[in-house]
Amino acid sequence: MGDATTAATNPATPPEWLNDAFLETVLRKSEGDRDLHVVSVESTPVGKPGEYLASQLFRLTVQYGGAKQSGVKKLVVKIQPEKGVIADSMDSSLFKTELKMYGEYLNKMESILGDNERPLKLPKCVHAGTVPQPTIILEDLAPAGWKGHDLIESYEEAKPITIEIARFHAASFYLSKNKTDFESFQTDVFEKKHPLLDWMFGKNLTAFIEALRTWHGCEQFVEPFERVSADYCDRLHNIYSCKTPGRVYNVLNHGDFHAKNLLHQFNDEGAIVESRFLDFQASCWSTPAIDLYYLLNNIVHYKVKAAHKDDLIAFYHAEFTATLKALGFLGYIPTMLDLQIELLRNGFLG
Repeated sequence: MGDATTAATNPATPPEWLNDAFLETVLRKSEGDRDLHVVSVESTPVGKPGEYLASQLFRLTVQYGGAKQSGVKKLVVKIQPEKGVIADSMDSSLFKTELKMYGEYLNKMESILGDNERPLKLPKCVHAGTVPQPTIILEDLAPAGWKGHDLIESYEEAKPITIEIARFHAASFYLSKNKTDFESFQTDVFEKKHPLLDWMFGKNLTAFIEALRTWHGCEQFVEPFERVSADYCDRLHNIYSCKTPGRVYNVLNHGDFHAKNLLHQFNDEGAIVESRFLDFQASCWSTPAIDLYYLLNNIVHYKVKAAHKDDLIAFYHAEFTATLKALGFLGYIPTMLDLQIELLRNGFLG
């Protein structure tokens, strides 16, 4: 299995089919203007050549004219790669998941939340299709001031993204009780023990165990980690499966919920005041513990987790509950105890 530098292909120029004619077809549909025509297109690759990416990414600046209006569109284009270890193994499934999310499910979730004054901040999807190559085109949020950030360093700044994920979970829970099936959002990579997992997890565990052997006073931890190394695929399969015995409830998880998949708005003092998440390639119908452990381990700084873990979980559950009530849900709403049970049962992620 190759290393990270061969994991995905990130060409400096877009494919030939991503041309004026293709963009005209896309924009005519999204803008509702049959006479729209593309005047010029500027393309910039996202990321560095050889960088580990699950998609080929480009930023486009499209100048256009039309019967209704003229203007400039700032777009981000995501294309399923054709080469590299990701493309050869998991990426087809990942991209299909994101196409399905943008093609149907996110629209439903955004609609019911917006109609009930619980808006979910999502980038506008301009195009999602498979011809001539699986492609998603989104509005570029950078011109509107949305920026990436490192780990969130205060409890108050963590609230906006906690609200977003709570609403996302609540909308999926509500829809699941109203004839929307999310069970197709499952992964079998852990059950099948996909070879890529050894590259992603196994080698790191092995290296960590070998390091433990050399650290004075840590010898007693070697055997427990060896057990983890032997069965981590089974543990992860049980967590990510929606049909694990004893599961209290499922929600649609973002599934890749970490700092690099977030964008934020900042106030004049540099504090985060709004947040949103991107990239839905790993969305899965399973325990809410998946996204919540991401929140605690990969989004907030450790000092925030240490001081406010319980506060964040309580804040999340309060917004989850309030959102379901705002949606008019009359069924059983999972309690804080239910959530704590899920977190405890899936503590391997913590």
